Amino acid sequence: MSEGALLRARGLTKVYGRVTALADVDFELMPGQVHALIGSNGAGKSTLIKLLTGATPPTSGIVEVDGQRVETGDPLVMIRHGVACIYQHAQLAPAMTVLDNILLGRHPTSRWGFVDVPRARHVVEALLERHGIALDLDAVVGGLAAVKQKEVEIVKALARDARVLLMDEPTAWLAAADVAKLHATIHALKARGVGIVYISHMLDEIFDVCDTLTVLRDGRIVLQARVAETTRSRLVELMVGEKLAREAAHAAVAARRPRGSGEVRLRALGLTRRGVFRDVDFTLHAGEILCLTGLVGSRRTELLRVLFGADRFDAGSLELDGRSVALHTPAQAMAAGIGLVPEDRHRDGLMLGLPIAHNLVMATIARFTRKWLLDRRRIAAAAQRWIGELGIRPPDAGAPVRLLSGGNQQKVLIGKWLALDPRVFLLDEPTVGVDVGAKAEIYAILRAARDKGAAVLVVSSDLEEVMTLADRIAVMVSGRLVAIHDAHEVSTAQIVHAIGAPAA
Repeated sequence: MSEGALLRARGLTKVYGRVTALADVDFELMPGQVHALIGSNGAGKSTLIKLLTGATPPTSGIVEVDGQRVETGDPLVMIRHGVACIYQHAQLAPAMTVLDNILLGRHPTSRWGFVDVPRARHVVEALLERHGIALDLDAVVGGLAAVKQKEVEIVKALARDARVLLMDEPTAWLAAADVAKLHATIHALKARGVGIVYISHMLDEIFDVCDTLTVLRDGRIVLQARVAETTRSRLVELMVGEKLAREAAHAAVAARRPRGSGEVRLRALGLTRRGVFRDVDFTLHAGEILCLTGLVGSRRTELLRVLFGADRFDAGSLELDGRSVALHTPAQAMAAGIGLVPEDRHRDGLMLGLPIAHNLVMATIARFTRKWLLDRRRIAAAAQRWIGELGIRPPDAGAPVRLLSGGNQQKVLIGKWLALDPRVFLLDEPTVGVDVGAKAEIYAILRAARDKGAAVLVVSSDLEEVMTLADRIAVMVSGRLVAIHDAHEVSTAQIVHAIGAPAA
């Protein structure tokens, strides 16, 4: 253990019943250091964060801040010691201003008890200047870009004198340019001595922004090292196991099936939604995975919404199995055998407070009713089958979805639509916020759906994912579909060039 650590954990262990979620973990964070915490779903990252923030007491072990042992299991104690956490999903009041969010519950007041607005502004403006962050204090937080909301959360933590920031997937919903802006902010904080624990499933970010790393697997540390002393392939093997890493790499090369069975399942001809996208032509075949990529704002999500009947198109035509269709509602699309996994699983995809079983049967609930009553026994049996097939952990059909890791939540969402047995399966950024192990499992699930004859259309901004998963690759630029390639005939450089080229 090093001298002068901002935050140190020794022998942290957490046991739930017969399950050991974390076992004898030693961890430290130095001033001005960005320390990556990585591992597959269920590796123990979330458990460690809960222990370090005081959200959960450890079964054994101690936590020290600035060399002093602190009481565990009390979030207020950790906040008072300068430890703050910035979560993947914003913990802000969207209807309030930036100023009020930063000082929420701690506004300076006048001698008569009223909020002293000039002093509040002065305090926050000084804080922004000291850390080189630019924010409009009068802007309503709900109207800010995602990267600015992250900056508000960072300043909110700094306003509490935080010297340790735990960042849980801070870039999961950010465009590439915004990721760069957030990383610049992190470098500025690092230069001022703030210590940052950085959790990310994007390994490129680990090598870009982090100094040291800890890899967890099955609740235990399998590697602690300087980032410069390790490699990407080594991290993948440590996180998911050599066998799974090897199988995933083999599938990316050997399992491509451009145009699948040859049967055209879905065809778009001149599809246009005024002011959004125009003249989109493509075919999607049974038994293939077509990946649609492009920059944020290229209108890929909007195209999926039209294909799913959530929005209308103004011109062109859509054919399903050779017959012209006009899908005016998602219910019509579902009846036609089309399923859609949306980008934001929390907002649009899952009922987080309901059990896994209820979420899995949500799209097919009519199959489990008898005289207007739910057949709970059949629901439980069907859910348990999907839990086994998808490898959802923990395998407890009655557990609320909100308690699952991001990767397991995503498996539940995908399973909800696979239960529909879709002929056309649409997925929007299906692996955002999940680790490399869960990604490999989700890719295997999608390939299995393809091999059973489904036509799979995946929107993804992750070029590595596109090159790994796709049978064919389509590129959208500013609402125009500009290119379609067989995946084995095109390079990443060519796709990057197509993404950056101006639309005709």
